[in-house]
Amino acid sequence: MTNYISRAEADELCDELIRQFMGDTDHELCVDIDCFVTHYLRCPVVYENFAEDDPDKIGFASDGVQPLRVRTNGRTLEQVYPQRTIVLDRVLLNPGEEYRRRFTIAHEAGHIIASRMDPNVHAGFHRVHDECRLYTAEELRQRLNIAEWQANVIAAALLMPRFIVKDALVQFNGGRRLPVYGSNIFAVREKVILQKMAKSLGVSHTALIIRLRDLDALKYHDLSEFIDKELRPGGVMM
Repeated sequence: MTNYISRAEADELCDELIRQFMGDTDHELCVDIDCFVTHYLRCPVVYENFAEDDPDKIGFASDGVQPLRVRTNGRTLEQVYPQRTIVLDRVLLNPGEEYRRRFTIAHEAGHIIASRMDPNVHAGFHRVHDECRLYTAEELRQRLNIAEWQANVIAAALLMPRFIVKDALVQFNGGRRLPVYGSNIFAVREKVILQKMAKSLGVSHTALIIRLRDLDALKYHDLSEFIDKELRPGGVMM
């Protein structure tokens, strides 16, 4: 039986991992995820031209068994990489892909961390299942979804550990939670703060908002309050 890591466990574990990695000195808000993976976790990172059927697959954490389809010298090959090697699609080296590249490497690191904690967990998007058990299609779908959810949770906790998010809120908003109106509406002031925070943390705007929600770092207000404060009669935006 595979034991999956909860969000609370991921937060506690990743806080300590990043604290150990950064040391006791003053730290930057942006986690050097490349150095963390290669030097702290001791996982090599390589870039290849992916040739998988699913174009959404842009990262791979090898278990040393399952092959990855890559294109090299005009040929498509099935390449087996050493266990715990992280392979990223070269598309992530293109301009404008830095945030997605950082999250992808953190996501694959999440698979590797999970595999180190539980020998029944196998890294990467190619999964090795218990050959003695007959899985239903629904069980397979749920298992894969949980594994990917877990890797995303760990990735967010590595890139945005709680103590760094707290420091960012202190720096950009005096330590206060950010106001949000309804479920998704931010005033101009908060949008500027979110942009500055995301840039400082080295993550996308969307990833930051999800993380702030998970950490209860948003303060919810009724949408009518936003309309009263930010919209003038006649629909003119301030």
